[in-house]
Amino acid sequence: MENKLFFKLLLGLLAPLGLLGLVCLHKFFHQPFSAFDWLSCVFFYACVFSFLIGIVALGFELFNPVKETQYKILLGLLSLFFVLSLTEFILRIFCINQAYIERRTGKYVSAYIAHDNNVNRAYFPGSVTFLQASEYKYPRHHNNLGFSDNDFFEKASQKEILIQTYGDSFTEGDGAPADSSYPALLRALLKRDGHRQIIVQNFGICGNDPGFYWKQFKDIGAKLKPDVVVITYDCGDMTTDFLTKGGIERFKDGYYKGLDGPWWEWLYGVSYVYRLFAVSIFNVQYNTFFLSEEQRAQRLKELEPRWIRTFEAIADVARINHVKVLLVKKPERREVDANQYSYDYSFFEKVADTISCFKRIDLLPYYRDSVHINKDNSAKYWWPIDGHNQGAGYALMAGGIYAGLMQRYPEIFFLSDSAAISPQIP
Repeated sequence: MENKLFFKLLLGLLAPLGLLGLVCLHKFFHQPFSAFDWLSCVFFYACVFSFLIGIVALGFELFNPVKETQYKILLGLLSLFFVLSLTEFILRIFCINQAYIERRTGKYVSAYIAHDNNVNRAYFPGSVTFLQASEYKYPRHHNNLGFSDNDFFEKASQKEILIQTYGDSFTEGDGAPADSSYPALLRALLKRDGHRQIIVQNFGICGNDPGFYWKQFKDIGAKLKPDVVVITYDCGDMTTDFLTKGGIERFKDGYYKGLDGPWWEWLYGVSYVYRLFAVSIFNVQYNTFFLSEEQRAQRLKELEPRWIRTFEAIADVARINHVKVLLVKKPERREVDANQYSYDYSFFEKVADTISCFKRIDLLPYYRDSVHINKDNSAKYWWPIDGHNQGAGYALMAGGIYAGLMQRYPEIFFLSDSAAISPQIP
């Protein structure tokens, strides 16, 4: 009798425990940069199965169906669980509807960040992390301010010229060793040509965008008294980062908040079965941030003034601190192959050309015309699956930005310890 009572009590706890597990999984998903992997998936199905078994047990207790009916219901429930588990396994094995972030890291991470206190997006000072994908794995040691470079200090003398580089993973150097990031290679080119008084500091952080460049420049970089700030931007900054985070209005009192994703994204992230239905029936998926073409186009149009305002805020900081800004438009591999950008920034570039502390360069003509990169040879410079540059690609990027600095701000080379020497094409 006691065993039967204990068994009923255990069955009665299954539904609330399963529901509690699902609530915890939902709450975990909405923490900054939380990740779902296959263990999360196993936990999800265990919670769902526990909840369903508990509900069925409660139904048996309330309605007391005949034994044969109970067996049929339990058999149907077990069959459903088996089919769902097998389908989930097959979908994961064959990477059906796999998101880019899963292909890169093996885990699902939402592009929509609900709340994060790390407003400057820096790493923990002195820590070591890895930039890795299926094709590579490179360590990064983070300096006294939490960036992937040597320690940052203010200029030692007025004879020095300090250049700070702000950007995303392509500035941090994802896809190459630390000494092969474009800022490190730019530093080497300057040293090669005798410009030893020009210092380069790498403020690149994976996942950065112009909103964070403004915050890092204002809160950290400007205090080190730079002479020139190099800011890269590409189509993904608008079509991925601003699309999911918005402009500088994301920054609140001590934290930042991106735009809101769909409430059901946690189900999409943890279950490939749910994902199959979402993609097949509703045609929504991670790689389009769950937006239809019409919704995407409308949101991008609404974001254009916020993009301009972000760069105006960068210009305000630059003017106050007497800093020159070089804006570098950077193409992705597919855009080099097509010799055309996938997003039109003319709305912004017209405004940028009227801001006195801004000067612009475009790396696409440099890649195509100066170093002759095209679809026939671009595979040597970008990782084929991940899409980031290899070391050779960052060398081209460094060469193009070096040439751009010489063209737009030649005076900084005459202010350094050596006379300006025209850069050689790497």
